[in-house]
Amino acid sequence: MNKILEYGSIENIPLYNCSEHSSRKWSKMYGVRHGYLGQFDVAYGTIINIMYLPILSVMFRPEYYKMSCFKIMICLGIVDMLSLCINSIITGVLAMKGAVWCTYPVFNYIVGMIVLGLWCASCIIVLILVANRLLDLSEHSLGKTLFNGNRTFLVMLAPFFYGLYFIIFANPVGFNSKYYTWLFNPLITDEKTDQYVNIPHCINNVLIVAITCVLYVWLYREVKEKLAAISWKNRRHDLSFQILVQSSMICSINFIASIIFVLMNIVELPIWIIVVAHKMWQLIHGAPAIIYLTLNKTIRTGVINKFLIVKKYIPLQIVQLFLRSDSK
Repeated sequence: MNKILEYGSIENIPLYNCSEHSSRKWSKMYGVRHGYLGQFDVAYGTIINIMYLPILSVMFRPEYYKMSCFKIMICLGIVDMLSLCINSIITGVLAMKGAVWCTYPVFNYIVGMIVLGLWCASCIIVLILVANRLLDLSEHSLGKTLFNGNRTFLVMLAPFFYGLYFIIFANPVGFNSKYYTWLFNPLITDEKTDQYVNIPHCINNVLIVAITCVLYVWLYREVKEKLAAISWKNRRHDLSFQILVQSSMICSINFIASIIFVLMNIVELPIWIIVVAHKMWQLIHGAPAIIYLTLNKTIRTGVINKFLIVKKYIPLQIVQLFLRSDSK
């Protein structure tokens, strides 16, 4: 965003000047249409976002919302939904059109800033979630200091401002249908240049990998001690233990994807690995919804109850609507 303020508009930024060809010619020269894959991504993003709506509504219930972990999970869910709108739904539409950066340069620049900020913010939120569960599990005093009551909201300002930094000051990503992912290099020329390299993003991903390793060592030690005191039967019904396991699974997916994205910025990888990395990115934001519904009994029960209530309520409303129309 700072480049927009510096040059007055996106079209005037030298590194992203697409005036050499028309939008249609850029797509024809460098784009590749992906019909079925694009449709799949649109469907995937839409379905996961629909799944997230009842999940978040359950998390907002007073008995759960008062818990710090659910406040963090709500923030993660909102970021996931926004990210899926871009890395799945918008990506699918652009893939079907065979778009490249210069097909929609202004749109790519703005959306690329947003999705980059969302990714970096989600990385911090996931780490905060795992740290929250570990502090709670170890009964460390730092847990109450950071997450007691509404202090959780103050902690969640960290990922907000962190993501905002990348939106304002870092080079954005843009979609390229040939590689089926969002790249920092708009590939306007065949010459590769290090001017598009996003150093803060590389640092973010490396730190995510490093910190995740530290958290896993801590996790292993804590879980090893707790498992000896908790029977398998009790583990299935212990909400704190369930959330700990789910947080670890979410963090694992982030860990793998971060490694791949770090390698993408260091060495040239085959296209199929880049596509896999993009699918992992989509999975990062979609997996929590699936994990909550399959492994979190509390959320699953709440969603089912809401569905049953809606199913019972809607037909009654329809009948009343018809009765009112007949009476008229």
